[in-house]
Amino acid sequence: MRPPARTDDPKAFAAIVGEAVRRARQGHGWTQAQLAAAAGFSANYIARLERGELGPSLFVANQLCSTLGIPVATLTHTVAPAKTTRRRIAG
Repeated sequence: MRPPARTDDPKAFAAIVGEAVRRARQGHGWTQAQLAAAAGFSANYIARLERGELGPSLFVANQLCSTLGIPVATLTHTVAPAKTTRRRIAG
């Protein structure tokens, strides 16, 4: 499981939540406008949320997660670093 996001820095927390929303939205193949319409928010709000300019209330987080079909806890965990398959050649 991924480690929880830092909760002591509101800007870092908002950025992590925004990135999680973006990943989930893109995983569905939706635009920001499509997610906004499905969840009942404005496209501008979704854009600002994904950029980390805003942190969602618990109501908003629950509404977005319900729309995206993901648990709310997904928003508060950081992304595990991607593993690379490239090898370094000694020489």
